Amino acid sequence: MNHIQILSIFLFVWITFTMRGQSVETGLEWRFGIPKYLSGWEIRDSNQIKFTSKSVSFISGRDSSFVSPKLEVLAARFMICEIVMQSDRQTVGELFFAGPDAEFSQKNSLAFQVESSTVPRTYRIDCSRHPLWTGNIVRLRLDPAVSADIGMQVQSIRLLPAKTEQLSADYVGMPSAEQQDDTSFRQPTLIGVPQDSPEFFTKFHNQLSNNTPISDLKPRTTREIPDGNIFGVAICGSDFFTNTPETKGALWSSYWLNDGEKLANTHNTVFSSAMHYSENAKEWCMVELKQQEQISRIILRPRNRDLDGFPIDLHILCSSDGQNWNQITELKEIYTLPKEQEYFSFDFQPQPTRFVKVVATRLRAEGKQRYYFQLRELEVFGKDGVNYALADQGGVASAGNPLGSGMFDYQEYYGNIFDSGAQWVFVSNESFLSRYKSGQSPCTYAERSNAEYLQKNGTKLLYRFFTLPSFAEYRAEPERIRREYAEAVTAIVKTLQGKVSIWSLANEQNFYGDSILPSELAEFRNYYVDLVGTAAERIRQIDPRTPIEIETALFDYGWTEEVLKAGLADKIDLIGVHVYKELRGCDTFPEAAGAISQNGKRLYTGPYSNYEDQIAALRKLIEKYNPKIGITVSETGINTGDNPEGGSYYVSEKSQAKFLARLYVYHLFHRIGPTCWWSFDPVKTGEFQWGLLTPTGKRKAAWYALRNVASIFDNSCHLNSEIKLQLEGKVEAFQSCILQNATGEFLIPFWSAVKMRDSNTGKAVDLIISGLELKYMEAIDMLSGSVHPLHFEQQGKEYRLKGIIVRDYPVVLRLIR
Repeated sequence: MNHIQILSIFLFVWITFTMRGQSVETGLEWRFGIPKYLSGWEIRDSNQIKFTSKSVSFISGRDSSFVSPKLEVLAARFMICEIVMQSDRQTVGELFFAGPDAEFSQKNSLAFQVESSTVPRTYRIDCSRHPLWTGNIVRLRLDPAVSADIGMQVQSIRLLPAKTEQLSADYVGMPSAEQQDDTSFRQPTLIGVPQDSPEFFTKFHNQLSNNTPISDLKPRTTREIPDGNIFGVAICGSDFFTNTPETKGALWSSYWLNDGEKLANTHNTVFSSAMHYSENAKEWCMVELKQQEQISRIILRPRNRDLDGFPIDLHILCSSDGQNWNQITELKEIYTLPKEQEYFSFDFQPQPTRFVKVVATRLRAEGKQRYYFQLRELEVFGKDGVNYALADQGGVASAGNPLGSGMFDYQEYYGNIFDSGAQWVFVSNESFLSRYKSGQSPCTYAERSNAEYLQKNGTKLLYRFFTLPSFAEYRAEPERIRREYAEAVTAIVKTLQGKVSIWSLANEQNFYGDSILPSELAEFRNYYVDLVGTAAERIRQIDPRTPIEIETALFDYGWTEEVLKAGLADKIDLIGVHVYKELRGCDTFPEAAGAISQNGKRLYTGPYSNYEDQIAALRKLIEKYNPKIGITVSETGINTGDNPEGGSYYVSEKSQAKFLARLYVYHLFHRIGPTCWWSFDPVKTGEFQWGLLTPTGKRKAAWYALRNVASIFDNSCHLNSEIKLQLEGKVEAFQSCILQNATGEFLIPFWSAVKMRDSNTGKAVDLIISGLELKYMEAIDMLSGSVHPLHFEQQGKEYRLKGIIVRDYPVVLRLIR
């Protein structure tokens, strides 16, 4: 599956073939992880293969794959393939299957997105959607990654029945399916008002017997929020680091042919044709100049010095009209670069040209029987020395059969952020260390310009140095590794100083699982504290006013205390917690105590009864070492599924929106922030949809919930003790607080912290407000963004609001004196 790699290692591990659970009811399962036990599968082209008690780990090669032994599987009975695996970088996986002819081919494959994660994730592939999944399946092949040098673990592969009721219980660590109540989620948890359940585009009255006309909430863009806010989003894709307004290419698209090498050697910033199974396939790419020019030189820049993807045979054509072509040159049997050059250059007498086409007539093999035409840059020079092919010069690149297609719409992408009112954007640089080691600038051209663009639009940047050198590297040469890491970090800090509002070091090293033995733990923590502490000191010297953050997977009280005690307490300003509730999808709610991390592994809630207890415990621990350290939530989120009645972390779009609004407002109560939703951009893993946008760019309900929250609340909001709110009536888990903003308005968000249900309508109560003289009051619905003027009665010094509807998401009372 790997488009760009050459086979370097072919490791056969033959073990007695074992099928576990071969009934149709339970499916077919192969577990990897008992030492050197692969259930008869072969691992091909993978490096540093190691076995733990639960998985096989490896570094992906140029064409990594897992190949099954011979099978006898009836496709009609087993239509779901479940893969439990882990990857340290985002990539793409592919499942191949073969019929009785036992031949794998691209047409018999299903691709799926693989997420970067420090814990195993479960990917479920619906094979039934493939028209060739029929008859007998005699062999499977898993290609776990599209790229080399990715750290991976694979635990198991299962084929499940077509109508399986089994949940992916290990997906982001939920309790097992057997512990779930499979019917309770269908029952509403908050009903009683004579209305339909609210929808995010439908205006609803928030007070019974009050038909006052409803208006729309006026949204605020990021730049229109004068006091800033603590609400943000995380970008998980590479667009921040690769795309600019001038170069808008999708992965492997033709648009990278003329970006001017601004993004040279970034993984996806080269052109690639589609894959072929024969070297004799014909492919072409072309640049159209803005206007006809006198052209005298053409340069072809290969993907790399190994000529991966560069044709063996090619010819170059020029045309003034795109119809009539002159051949400039023809090359055959290309196996090496010209001496002391990293490109192919062709000089000729100047001729009027507007179109330049490169035609590949014989392709080079990449991996095993895979052929591509790949090119890093196509440069077209006039006799004046100007490269007229550049996008900056108006050149437009195209190709006959590109592997990647479509445009990245820069204005639309960032416009979706600014329109939401999000004032924080969290980005993760996963390549800065490898770029530094290879002699490149750790900071890409695109991220420099994009950081400026975000800043001009009022957005603050939370910048994470995602990668740490490996523990093994550090143990071997600690001084060199410490120096290289600090230098790579400081190179970016010097470049982006003044454009970044928080520097975040490393990721989820507390979540080490079984990779670290108990006897190694103290040394492992020292490795983390040494590298992060050194980098923090260097950042402070260069950029003393910008806060420095470390991060933990979930709440981890033990790890946090140890690293603070070991010296980080005086070197950092913030601790960014990744908050994931990890309860069953339809039973997930923000105020619940979420999973915590302990001894490198997940523990479900421990002694904590709710989220407030967890926050208080972490704050108390931090204050013990440095009361000035703040708490952020740099990652949080829940995903939607194609079927809202599905299982774990598998909620409807409406419930996702309710969750976001409740969580963001709850963090206001407890002085936590910024909070960044993971993720802003769409990410789909099997049936599971993350993101506030759909893959087609449609704004989801949660996007509107973020916009509504940001339109009301900002950093000027502070708790007010003068105003009192009383509740008359019974509502489970009633949440509220009184806030006052910079304009003097009082804001009272309230909701019922029950489990979210699409069918919930709400419950009517009376609210009594005292402590001020009121002229006007309105209810603002955080789901629909509607504004409803309220009726109220003055009773002495109190104001009674009759028949106010409490929802399972925030409604905000706005009080005007």
